[in-house]
Amino acid sequence: MKITVLVDNYITKRDFIAEHGFSLLIETDDKKILFDTGQGYALKNNLDVLKINPHGIDFIVLSHGHDDHTGGLKFFIEEKVFPRITAHPDVVLPKYKVESGKKENIGLKYSLGVFHPEFFKGPRALDEKIVFSGEVPKVNQWELEETKYFREVNEQLEKDPFTDDVSLFVTTDKGLVVLTGCAHSGIINIIQYGLEVTHSDHLRGIIGGMHLKNASQKRIEKTVSILKELNPEFITVSHCTGLEAGVVFKNVLKDKVIFTSVGMWFSI
Repeated sequence: MKITVLVDNYITKRDFIAEHGFSLLIETDDKKILFDTGQGYALKNNLDVLKINPHGIDFIVLSHGHDDHTGGLKFFIEEKVFPRITAHPDVVLPKYKVESGKKENIGLKYSLGVFHPEFFKGPRALDEKIVFSGEVPKVNQWELEETKYFREVNEQLEKDPFTDDVSLFVTTDKGLVVLTGCAHSGIINIIQYGLEVTHSDHLRGIIGGMHLKNASQKRIEKTVSILKELNPEFITVSHCTGLEAGVVFKNVLKDKVIFTSVGMWFSI
């Protein structure tokens, strides 16, 4: 299985475009799965640079409803290419960031109808080795520090519980690989649920954002401590993980830590 970073906050090679967003292309023997689409400014360019034909993408998985993961749907609509979408049903709820009394719309901007979406609240096998997580149980409450994210239900704002925050669990001969968008559910919650759902006994690696950019030092250190105990082969610092958290990861986990950039790929 090949996993390519199509959209990320960072670039290290010419011709690619970086943006605050995230997208992975997962290629198996018979499927091409797009996990998130970025914010919408970089996807087309980066697909062109990598010579990836969007018509060959079998379906899209949306990790959650924020626009830095769903904005790239605009490209598919403009190209009239409509891979089937898989997501949690709450991905379509209006979402906002509220800071200093200002409300910013950061939710899904496009109708999913043309993509004939399939919505699942629980785990779902997408492939022999890939499981859609569905809603992740928020067991470790210490991971849930965020206070500025809201969603709208029945025209009322409420703190976003991120029921729509999903990950992909990939089983390999060497253990579980977790693919995340932003990990709003908490990366440790996600890993523990992934091990349970897939009946895996070892975490091999993590690819994706962990939303630790504005996390407390206590939370970052506790996260790294648990990851060290889990002893993965690799973890990535991607998108919203944050450079500060990335440096802590690097100091503790050394060569296991990979700072991703657009165009980087993994064979798992």
